[in-house]
Amino acid sequence: MQTNNDIKVSVIIPFYNVEDYIGECLESVLAQSLPGIEIILINDASTDNSRKIAQNYADKDSRIKIIDLANRSGQGFARNRGIEAAQGEYIGFVDSDDFVEKDMFKLLYNKAKNDDLDIAMCQVKEYDDMNNEYSTSDYYALTCLTEFGDKIFSAEETKEQLLDINIALWNKIYKREYLLNTGEKFPEGFIYEDLPFFFGTYTPAKRIGIIWKSLYNYRVNRKNSTMQQFNNKILDRPPMVSLTYEKLKKLPYFSEIENKVKGWVIDDLFHRYVLLKENYHQEFFFLMKRIFQRLEIDNPKDECWRKLYYFKGYQMVVDNTFDEFNKKIFNIYVDFRELENLFESKTMTAPELFKRFEIVDNYIKETATWMARYTDDKMNKLYDEIHKNYEYTNKQDDEIKAFIQPIYEHIDSKFEELKDFVQNTYKNTSLRIESLHNHINKDLTEEFNQKFKEQEQKYEQKIQSLENKIEQINSCIIEMKKNPIKKIVEKLK
Repeated sequence: MQTNNDIKVSVIIPFYNVEDYIGECLESVLAQSLPGIEIILINDASTDNSRKIAQNYADKDSRIKIIDLANRSGQGFARNRGIEAAQGEYIGFVDSDDFVEKDMFKLLYNKAKNDDLDIAMCQVKEYDDMNNEYSTSDYYALTCLTEFGDKIFSAEETKEQLLDINIALWNKIYKREYLLNTGEKFPEGFIYEDLPFFFGTYTPAKRIGIIWKSLYNYRVNRKNSTMQQFNNKILDRPPMVSLTYEKLKKLPYFSEIENKVKGWVIDDLFHRYVLLKENYHQEFFFLMKRIFQRLEIDNPKDECWRKLYYFKGYQMVVDNTFDEFNKKIFNIYVDFRELENLFESKTMTAPELFKRFEIVDNYIKETATWMARYTDDKMNKLYDEIHKNYEYTNKQDDEIKAFIQPIYEHIDSKFEELKDFVQNTYKNTSLRIESLHNHINKDLTEEFNQKFKEQEQKYEQKIQSLENKIEQINSCIIEMKKNPIKKIVEKLK
C-alpha cells in the first residue's frame, strides 16, 4: 500500500458514458512503468456501464480512487475535484476515451524531477477510431517549439510561439505545488475550459521541458464525443476566448504580442462562426461582436497585422448588423466553394453537342462573374494591402513566390484545358456542319454555320478576357494562402 509520500504522479481521469473506451484507457494507465502513481477517476454522473467498469478495475487495484458526482457537471468541475483530491508530486490528466504509452509518465516524471520543471510535456499521436489509423500534425508534435530542443525554457521565451502551442492538458504533467500556487481553476459549466486554464498555468512557468516522443494517443472521429453531444455548447467558445484574452492582457510582455493575440481572437471566433450550425449564428454573432469591440484596435492597417484577413473579419463583425454580416459571409464562402467546384469540374460528360456548349458557356460566365466581383476598387485596395504586408522581409517574399508558383502553373493548365475543350468542341461542330451539307437543306446549313460563328466569336472574346484577368486571380490566391480556406488552396496546388 503506497503512502501519500510515495505518489509521484496523480493521474486525473474524468469520465461520462464511455463504456466502450474506459477499459482501454485504464489498462494503459495501470500498465505504466512508473511506480508510485495514483489514478483519480471522477464519475460525472454516467448513465451507462462506465461506472461499473471503473469499479471492477478499482476492486483489483488500490491505486484507483473513484469520486462520484451527483449530477452531470462537466469536465471543468470534475477536473477541479480531481486536483483537490490529488496527492502526487506531479499532476497529469488523461481523457477517458484516450490511451497512453506505457512509459509516458515515467519519462515525463524523470524529466520533470531531474530538471526541476514546473511543466513537462510530450508529443501526441492522433488515433482515428473509425479507420484504426495513427497520424500526427505539427500542432500535436509541438513543432513550434523544436528550436528549444532539450533545453529548459520559460513561457516568456516562447512568447512568439505562444498561440501555436498545443493547449491540451493530457500531454503534460504539472508540479502540484506550482499548479496550486498559480491559483488557476477550470471554469465550471463550460466546454473549452482547457483554453483559459492552459494559458493561466503555462504563462507563469519558469522551467518547462519537452520529451520529444509521441506518448499520448488522442482518439478522434468517435461517436458520442463531448463536442457531438453538446452542439449548443459552441456558444461557450466566445466567453472562454474572452477569458483567455483577459489573462493574456495581464502578461508583462503583452504589448510585444498584442496584435498577434488580438488577431488570434478574431481568427478563432470569426472562422468558428463560419462552421457553426445556422440556428446558433445570431447568438454567437452578438457574443463575438461584443468581444471584438473590446479589442480596441487603433490602427488595423498597421503592417504588424501579418494576416490581413484578421482585420477583414474583425471589420465585417464590428461594422455590420447580424443580417448584413451573415449575407456577406455567406456570399464570400459560396464564391470560394463555387470556384473550387469549377476547377474540379471536368465539364465533358454531356451527351449532346449543344449541351456541352452550354456547360462551357456557364463555366466562362460564372468564372468571369467571380473574377469581376474581386476586381473592383475594394479588391484592388485589398491586393495593395496584402502586397505591402507580405513584403516586409525578402524571406517571406520568397516563401510567397514558392507557394504561388505551382498554383500559377495549375491555373495556366486549367485555362489551357478550357481552351482545348472549346477548340475540340469547334471541331466536333464542324463535323456536324459537314454532315448537314450532305443530308440537310443548304440554307439550313448556312444558317447553322452563321450562328456557330457568332457563338465562336463570343467564346474567343471571353477566353481572351479570362487570360487578361489571371493576375487578379493570383492576387486572390495570395489572400487565400493566409485565409482559413486551406482546403481550396490545397486543391489548387
